[in-house]
Amino acid sequence: MQQEFLHILRRHPVIPSLQRQQDIPALITSRARIALISSGSIFNIKQRARELHDNGKIVLVHIDLIHGLGRDAAGVRYLKDKVGAEGIVTPNRHLVTAARKQGLIAIHRLFAHDSPSIATGLKVLKLSNPDFIEVLPGLIVANVMPILREHFQQPVIGAGLVKTTAEVKSLLAAGAVGVDTSAKSLWNFEP
Repeated sequence: MQQEFLHILRRHPVIPSLQRQQDIPALITSRARIALISSGSIFNIKQRARELHDNGKIVLVHIDLIHGLGRDAAGVRYLKDKVGAEGIVTPNRHLVTAARKQGLIAIHRLFAHDSPSIATGLKVLKLSNPDFIEVLPGLIVANVMPILREHFQQPVIGAGLVKTTAEVKSLLAAGAVGVDTSAKSLWNFEP
């Protein structure tokens, strides 16, 4: 699944982050092939995922941002079995491990806002062994990439504060394979 995911990102590197229900039509009609559900609750997650799947999108879920969903192995299993999600995004190493056991794409979010957070994040990443590493804020990818490459080979996704085409291009040039953004103006970006 990781190789298929990478193949899709090469052609469509922007991952729309769905934060508002009213943005579903824009996401559905976008060229993006992978979508991240970043809001909602257990009451609407299945419907949102179904709409995205029905329109040919691969669905990731930021598990920590779904209200009412347990942040544990049962929550991960629910996303796989009941929602049909193909992967999760989380800063929680236990959820990354649970996702990998379920055969889901596991994206570990690394908060890189200062040196201590990066040092702590590196230790946690070694324990979780994710499929992908997501760096937040995305605009710092160029600075963090050399540090990550000293320890990890997993593909990197930039997320947070990315608002322009130039920023997307900059992240990709720095070595990121994808960019997660809620900026609808970027959802049709193609390299």
